[in-house]
Amino acid sequence: MKRLLTAGRELEAARLLQRAAAAAGDEVTSARLGYWAGLLLISCGREVEGTLALERAAAALDLLGLPQPALEGLFQQLGLEPDDLAEAQED
Repeated sequence: MKRLLTAGRELEAARLLQRAAAAAGDEVTSARLGYWAGLLLISCGREVEGTLALERAAAALDLLGLPQPALEGLFQQLGLEPDDLAEAQED
């Protein structure tokens, strides 16, 4: 995942997150991964698909009483800085 993001391959990273969300064993993990996938889809120009993913994940998070995660949270999980994705896109 980290390699995909730093290489500017956000769409592939989003697809990987979607697969992980579908395979997650619990609702919390599934919703967070799905939300991050939606954010990545939007960041790489897949606005409709990303918005739908965000809406589904946000609804699940709301039902669980959890906040919507920021993309920076994914970066923290992976040990990346928030601007690593932007730097990869400039190259």
